[in-house]
Amino acid sequence: MTVGNPPKYDELEISVFGPGRGECILVHMGYNEWCMIDSCVGTGKALPAAVEYLTELGGASLEGVLLVLATHWHDDHIRGIAESLHSFPNARFACSSALKNQEFLTLVQLQTKSLQGDSGVDEFGKIVKILKERKRLNVNQNNAAPVFAIQDRLLLQRNEIGRLFPATITALSPSDVAVTLALSKIACFIPKPNQLQRRITNRPPNEASVVLFVEVGCRTALFGADLEHSGRAEEGWLAILDLAQTRPQPAQVYKVPHHGSPSADCIGVWQRLLEPEPIAILTPFTSGKGLPQQQDIDRLKSRTPHLYCTSERQVRLPKRHDKVVEKKLKDRTRIAIDGNLGHVRLRWSATDAISTPQIEMFNGAFKA
Repeated sequence: MTVGNPPKYDELEISVFGPGRGECILVHMGYNEWCMIDSCVGTGKALPAAVEYLTELGGASLEGVLLVLATHWHDDHIRGIAESLHSFPNARFACSSALKNQEFLTLVQLQTKSLQGDSGVDEFGKIVKILKERKRLNVNQNNAAPVFAIQDRLLLQRNEIGRLFPATITALSPSDVAVTLALSKIACFIPKPNQLQRRITNRPPNEASVVLFVEVGCRTALFGADLEHSGRAEEGWLAILDLAQTRPQPAQVYKVPHHGSPSADCIGVWQRLLEPEPIAILTPFTSGKGLPQQQDIDRLKSRTPHLYCTSERQVRLPKRHDKVVEKKLKDRTRIAIDGNLGHVRLRWSATDAISTPQIEMFNGAFKA
């Protein structure tokens, strides 16, 4: 990855990484202050994407990360997030309010003790250990306690004296109704007495996913996480639209939710929360049938001509030299995980309202 110099002190940077399974977003809020949203690790990589990138920019960038946020607990969104938090000594950890209940903590304890897996619950177990160690060391106690995101909660604000522009990160979800729904589902994962504890896998829908509204100077962005559009009042995107009047201005940049899936698409978001023809960034999902499908790309391109994708959805499956083995594999579901850590990077002046953004693409990322 050739990344060059760090962003300028007065630049918003949005870096979206997507290897074909998982995603990570880094936001530079000015003055070498960063926020990391979700986490992924490229196949064959030793470090999580954000840690690798910020290390290349310079060690000071690691210390500049102030917030690490998990939008939800699915493993494709938080792989390596514990290692990232450990690498960022000044970062506070944030997650959905649906995960602060006793049921989820019980689930984390059971999963950590009984199974050696690689799920999102395992990552949360590691995070709990990191936070406990920070508390024990009695260093910066603010960073030893998590922040819980719920609708319309300010998660981070930078407006110190001497700073030329403010920066804020606000959670737009989950709603109270979504948290209640999530709690009932989490409780179902806890085994009954004498029942075997199994590895916790990703389960849809993503009603408790954390959507973020970011303001850095004169720039705005909406990060859709994996929030879906159920069509029911007080849930998903409709719950956010109910409070749309609280947003002072529409977003110029949009991280498309749930890999472009039609289940996450809500026309009201494009009409009321985004500027016309915003810059939209998409991360694909290569497992199963894969996302986005061509019709999803066509739908998104009908909304904006500025659509960028971190990597190709289609990943060619390897051919086996042994024809017998190849014939047997054809009868089974096969998944290829792309190791190419695609990267879309946007840099934009946070103080010059008439400036244009610089958009770069690395490692197979492309404009759709």
